Amino acid sequence: MDGWVAQSGLKKIGDMAVKVATFALLAAIAFLLARIFWTLVTPAGPFGGSAARQQSVSLASLGAVDPFFRQAKPDTGSVVTGLPLKLFGTRIDDVTGLSSAIIATPDGLQSSYIVGEAIMPGVKLASVARDGVTIDRGSVVERLFLDQSVPAPGAAPATTLPLPLPLPAAYPPAQPVSPPPPPAQPPITQTPGVAP
Repeated sequence: MDGWVAQSGLKKIGDMAVKVATFALLAAIAFLLARIFWTLVTPAGPFGGSAARQQSVSLASLGAVDPFFRQAKPDTGSVVTGLPLKLFGTRIDDVTGLSSAIIATPDGLQSSYIVGEAIMPGVKLASVARDGVTIDRGSVVERLFLDQSVPAPGAAPATTLPLPLPLPAAYPPAQPVSPPPPPAQPPITQTPGVAP
């Protein structure tokens, strides 16, 4: 008899757990439906304003954005540096951000510098581009460009290959090889009772 009472008590607890889980699930569904309704009814604008408010857009601001190449724009307001530095090459690494440049200091020594590294006391490499670098000189941003005033050296003209040397007399000239004779055809014999 005691076993039957214990089973009925477990059954009541199980039924109660199912009812609580069902209530929690219905409450979650009601909450999500209320959020969907509220999202559809509320205008998608700033607080206190209407979504239908017009914004003025100038054509100049549209031309300033390149939707296909969203790279940082070079600082066009900076000046070309007056420091006795010479840029010899750049290497851009967008993946790791460790772009570098080969710069010659006033003593003529060429060294490779990564972004953020000091080139001279008070001067550090700020960013690297294809045709130049930006240096930070205290609070002044300056640019240093590759020297493009001298044209690149042209390619050397193609040299002609020397003619092959004649073979020494010890080697006789090659004789033409005649093709092998065709294989012999077996004689055709007629067997009795078979038409040719």
